[in-house]
Amino acid sequence: MERDSTKEIIKNTIKSSFEGFARKSLTKKAKFQILDLIIPKERKIRSIVGGLETSIGTTLWEPLAKALAKENGFEVVSSNLKSPANMPSNLNNTLQSIIDDRKQRAGMYNAVSSHDALKSVCQSFISRPIDSFEAAPRGKGVDVWLKKNEVNYFFDTKTVQPNIPALTGCMEQVLYWYAYFYSQNPEGQAVSRIVFPYNPNPEKSFWDGVIGGGKPLEPGNEAWVENEFWDFISGLENTYEVISSSFTELRESGELEETLNSILSNHN
Repeated sequence: MERDSTKEIIKNTIKSSFEGFARKSLTKKAKFQILDLIIPKERKIRSIVGGLETSIGTTLWEPLAKALAKENGFEVVSSNLKSPANMPSNLNNTLQSIIDDRKQRAGMYNAVSSHDALKSVCQSFISRPIDSFEAAPRGKGVDVWLKKNEVNYFFDTKTVQPNIPALTGCMEQVLYWYAYFYSQNPEGQAVSRIVFPYNPNPEKSFWDGVIGGGKPLEPGNEAWVENEFWDFISGLENTYEVISSSFTELRESGELEETLNSILSNHN
């Protein structure tokens, strides 16, 4: 994939995501505030921007990742991972033992051995398949499911300023993905990563700026930052630079501002 075509995909995705979110945001009836009487346009813009900030993962990063991956030959799987309707005790016990060990930092498991242990216990399901699966519990789903060369890749984008409970939840999420996938596909191959789409403190390592160095989530083997993810799915080097320059060029061109003004004027 060439850098010029990559930039075009990125810009089109940003514009489409921004416009779609703005239109959807304005269809919701907002509660009246007194400032609506003096700065109604600014109030609407603030509402759109605030909503975009909190939902940027599903609004922008997810569609952008899928667009770049598809261009680079990945299959984008539209379905979601399912969990066993009744998780077998051997799998559940292994999963909970790993989670407890990782939370306590007891040192029995790391990212690689956690994966291997979950896949190993699921080998019993080759001869005795689990017969009932259901939608994964809320918060345990996959944002981006890609497939290439028979390998399944599971990704979820997260806030770039995670706290300790969020990091623990990310670690658990990766482990649950492995448990769900291998319980249904014990002979398959899966790679799961939490994605932090950019480094908010580029003057130092992302992990140096995260509380506790990111633990219990393991950098690299369970979480990718910036170009670790973007370069992987695009097949290019320094893809994040293309993304950031696309944002800058869209700002300088005034395209998004014109789009927003048009949407706002039609909404009045």
